[in-house]
Amino acid sequence: MKFNAYIQPLLSGYYKHNRNSKQRLALVVGMLPWQDLVGEWVLESEHIQIQRHFDKRYFNRWLKPFIKRVNPVIYIWGYKAPDYFIEYVREQNLDIFFLEDGFIRSSPDDDSSAPPLSIVMDSQAPYFDTTRPNDLTDLIANCDFKQNGYDDELAQEMLDYYVSHRVSKYNHQPYVDVVPIYGTKNKKRILVLGQVLHDDSLKYGGGIGITLLDVVNRAIEENPDAQIIVKPHPMTLDDSSIIITLTKLDCMILTQPIHLVDALETIDHVYTITSLGGFEALLRGNQVTVLGRPFYEDLCTSNAKSNTPSLSQILYICYYAYHLIVAT
Repeated sequence: MKFNAYIQPLLSGYYKHNRNSKQRLALVVGMLPWQDLVGEWVLESEHIQIQRHFDKRYFNRWLKPFIKRVNPVIYIWGYKAPDYFIEYVREQNLDIFFLEDGFIRSSPDDDSSAPPLSIVMDSQAPYFDTTRPNDLTDLIANCDFKQNGYDDELAQEMLDYYVSHRVSKYNHQPYVDVVPIYGTKNKKRILVLGQVLHDDSLKYGGGIGITLLDVVNRAIEENPDAQIIVKPHPMTLDDSSIIITLTKLDCMILTQPIHLVDALETIDHVYTITSLGGFEALLRGNQVTVLGRPFYEDLCTSNAKSNTPSLSQILYICYYAYHLIVAT
């Protein structure tokens, strides 16, 4: 076991705690690529950071005694920590925040290796985990829009700006004119958004066992006369069997990098499993069908409820009221 990655941080944590026991300490698990930034992300003034790959021997011998003695606030990126550790934290009702990329991940000037432009933090579970309560779904279900601080006019201005300025989660991709790609529109146009099979939002959002082909077949079944356009996840384009099958189904396959906002041009209906792209399509007024159970499931046209918040209210919740930290 590497001393500097596992033991030394805990010794430093003991020292900081003994020096000021009344001040909470942050224990950051993982996130080592962003070790120069996490001090700006955590809410405590002091933090220590350990490697996320640890075994039960280290956990029982070193980490558990440290947590019992110091009672730190724990920060984990998504579920990127051992399951038994997360289970222990929940069983003990310890203070924890699950961090994830914010809904705006990159600016136009960023490349794919840049640190996240924004961070969301949840005290219950990552927002993609809809098998249990999380702060985001609680806000959507219970937000009181009559409370002080909510401005409906400002929320609408935020939505208008979001749409007109082509804001998306990933904003570093250049503009692409899809007219020559899509061709002349003479029928209903469907966009199917693919995801990688190991995506945690599938595992924890009701997407286990659902494939891209399942989504495509559902879209074809419900829209037999429509043009079906498929935007696979870039990491799945190497699977020739998927490409061959989609071609046989007479689908147009977007194999080149295309900004989601461009891909949504002239689209009437979006199909996906749990992709955040489905949520972004909703914000742009598209009809959306999901086969999984993402946090925005009840916002889709086919599942909308009478008390469903408006699009501007949803944007206000997700991009303002939900824990959001701008990375520096």
